[in-house]
Amino acid sequence: MTSGVALAPEVVTERAPVIIVDDREWPQQRRLLLRVVGGVVMGMWLVGLLVFSSVLYNRNILTADFATYNQAWTLIGQGHLNPHDTIFISYPFLKSDFELILWPLALLHVVYPQPIVLLWVQDIAIAATGFVVYLWIIEYLERWRVSWTTSAGIASVVLLALIANPAVYQTVLYDFHLEPISTLFVVLAGRDLWRGRHRRAWIWVGVTFVCGTFGAITIIGLGISALLAGQSTRRQGAMLVVAALAWLGFISAIGANSGSGLDYYAYLAGRTTLPGSSGVLLVATGALTHPSRVIDMLHVRFHYIYTLIKPMGVIGLASAWGFGVPFVVLVTNALNSQYEFIFQAFQNAAVFPFILLGSVMVLVWFAQRFRYGWIPTLVVALAVIAQAAIYGYNTSPGNINWAIGRVGAAPAVQLNKALSLTPPSAEVIATIGIMGRFAGRPYVYYYVPNSQIQVKTTQVIFVFDPAYETTIPQATPDDDDAAIAFVRDQLRARVVLDADGITVLSWHPPAGTNRIALPGATPRP
Repeated sequence: MTSGVALAPEVVTERAPVIIVDDREWPQQRRLLLRVVGGVVMGMWLVGLLVFSSVLYNRNILTADFATYNQAWTLIGQGHLNPHDTIFISYPFLKSDFELILWPLALLHVVYPQPIVLLWVQDIAIAATGFVVYLWIIEYLERWRVSWTTSAGIASVVLLALIANPAVYQTVLYDFHLEPISTLFVVLAGRDLWRGRHRRAWIWVGVTFVCGTFGAITIIGLGISALLAGQSTRRQGAMLVVAALAWLGFISAIGANSGSGLDYYAYLAGRTTLPGSSGVLLVATGALTHPSRVIDMLHVRFHYIYTLIKPMGVIGLASAWGFGVPFVVLVTNALNSQYEFIFQAFQNAAVFPFILLGSVMVLVWFAQRFRYGWIPTLVVALAVIAQAAIYGYNTSPGNINWAIGRVGAAPAVQLNKALSLTPPSAEVIATIGIMGRFAGRPYVYYYVPNSQIQVKTTQVIFVFDPAYETTIPQATPDDDDAAIAFVRDQLRARVVLDADGITVLSWHPPAGTNRIALPGATPRP
């Protein structure tokens, strides 16, 4: 079977009430209606996401993660095909996480050379993922001959759950990442596997691979789902797991996973750091020989996992297609020693569509198996919507309002002015919370108190927003003030702009200067 449930439709149709099962096929107009309505709703949602991202962009609420992709995307689009990442560690961007897809995405730079394109691409991927999983659910309901009226109700709940999911807004809020992009392709691959279109599914798998290591990890999960779903996809599932492991091994062997944070799993091997290409093997061996390390960490992170998935319905994990990808992604991120990986939505982007799909599959199976099964099914469906709405009300909208307020209209005007005053050839050192749009150049760094920063050009532009440092653990407002005073008074930099809390200084370093140490409010001992 490829449906991901335990019983065939003909076994349950005689026992289930007509409200759930209808032996008649849906009229063509009704089949089309559900798809059109879903497309319109998802299209309107996309417009809202695009507007929201444009607000974030114009307010300069873009941090170091956006900066690293902006730098690579811009430089590739300008013809520098092997750009270096100077935001976090100075190495070729290619070796960060083998995210090859950024090179074809850089072709968009030729058409419209503004980094807001990256946010728009992410919005399109999120909305498209929602639409694809919606279509998958509609096709599942048709296959199981669920009555059209009931299916229309389920479709409405699915659309509400997609739009109400707070993880979406947390993802859009927090810069640009390739995880939501790869999620679209893994969902497309899963749907084609379920439909029996295996060749086309492998095309989507290939595109998922070039999105980096996260994409390969999700394919392992998809392979597990295919193995569990039934005989017709079992062979494909095994091939997916092998292909994904081979791809991850290749990335590790060539040292192209420097930015994937493998050292965060070193504790599983009883180490603090991991050596190059053998790191993955050491982690796997350590986890197998010391399972208590895995169990203890999962126990600590269980609350975060539940909080993350409850808006989409935890019961989705009981379905074959709702289990594989969420299980692999959640366990991988939960075992990371940095809790942010299981706490941040974008890291778990692939979890949500599969959990929602699985929840529908489980509820439909339950409703068909028992004569009055539709009653608890309806209760659970309403509970899923309530979880999404309540959880989102308490977290995501609050975060969104808070973030927009962080950089107000007046500071945003000054930051946009600062952008126009910064030459393309200048090096930029900026407050981490607003550095994103300044990163479309070869040398960009964020300010860390009492740290050494390389000087690579004949002009350095400093951009400080002390108020925004309250959200970033790297520095405090007092640190920014100390750095401003040092650059202005000790380095004799020229004040280019000083208004509405934004300070911009221009400095021409003396000949032979290749490094600068910026102080903080409290000097290091």
